Amino acid sequence: MSKLIIAAISARGYAQAAVENGYEVVTLDIFADADTQRFSKQTFKLKMHENAVDKADFKRAFLQIDLEKIDGFLYGSLFDSAPDLLAWVAERVPLIGNEPDALNQAKDFSFFKLLDELKIMHPEVRIQAPEMNSDWLVKQIGGSGGMHIKPANQAREGGYSWNTYFQKRVAGTPISMLFVADGKSAKTIGYNRQFISPNAELPYRFAGAVSNVELQASIHKAFESAAQRLTSTLSLCGINSLDAILDGDELWVLELNPRLGATFHLYENLLPLHIQSCAGDMTSFSPQSNISKAQLILYADDEMEVPHDFDWPSWAADIPANEEDASGVKISIGIPICSVLAEADNIGVKHANEVQALVLQRADKLREMLKLKALND
Repeated sequence: MSKLIIAAISARGYAQAAVENGYEVVTLDIFADADTQRFSKQTFKLKMHENAVDKADFKRAFLQIDLEKIDGFLYGSLFDSAPDLLAWVAERVPLIGNEPDALNQAKDFSFFKLLDELKIMHPEVRIQAPEMNSDWLVKQIGGSGGMHIKPANQAREGGYSWNTYFQKRVAGTPISMLFVADGKSAKTIGYNRQFISPNAELPYRFAGAVSNVELQASIHKAFESAAQRLTSTLSLCGINSLDAILDGDELWVLELNPRLGATFHLYENLLPLHIQSCAGDMTSFSPQSNISKAQLILYADDEMEVPHDFDWPSWAADIPANEEDASGVKISIGIPICSVLAEADNIGVKHANEVQALVLQRADKLREMLKLKALND
């Protein structure tokens, strides 16, 4: 049986896809939740440092794996701020995905110069802090999940860190395109609408997405043109995504994610396509079904403890793992509790808007279930 290493901030969805295709997996991620452990032959829980993976801790865990039995390495958002760490991995095991250089180019400030050269529209950016910064955002180079984004005037109070840049705020709807590439050509998998779960400190915290949203033809064309130009320039392969803001009939590209991402899970099992396209073969590509799916991250509003006997609904995933010799799982404020899932069916829920409404309703219901359980205990 073939064996893969999968490394991501949250590896469960990729591990599940791999197991469904007959692979054994070793996972390295930040949560090591119960579902990830269930799908994995071996699981390592990694440490984070200032919103980035702790490189020393990652290397310590990675070097415990028997690499002689590994066929390839799949990766998600874990390396956005550490392309050098991905290069370190690539020296030891075959990557199934884009090379570190593509990730480095996509996550560096110079990426916006590349967008200009390719005539791909994006919001105005700059390295130096603007004098009038109420209409600007400050972002971390290589940041992911929206945790690093703040209004520039809010962040100014604590001072800007060395690895930040500034982006002009653009009003609109956050959307994304999931696509597959073979190093030369790009093909569309689907379009998604993203949603956030803001709090006082993290106003742009990523919460999830819904797939197969309806967009006008001109937006399809703009996305497809951008994906093709970037694929040709960076020799992209496998599953990639483009994040953007849709303002009326204008598409503003925000970033390229040249690796597996959150919307991978909102379509049929894409792992075979990812593996084959990384080898330069897209002959197995076929249009996805138009069934909309949604996934939402449920964050803890307060310090909490989830009892071991809590009855999780079937539409919850990434369940926190029970700790030994503890009455329950302690979760700190602002930390993900689990993921909530929803998809279109034949009983009234058919479109992306309805699926998004359903996943939000389920999140509210689960939050109340957890509160009620805590009160009864």
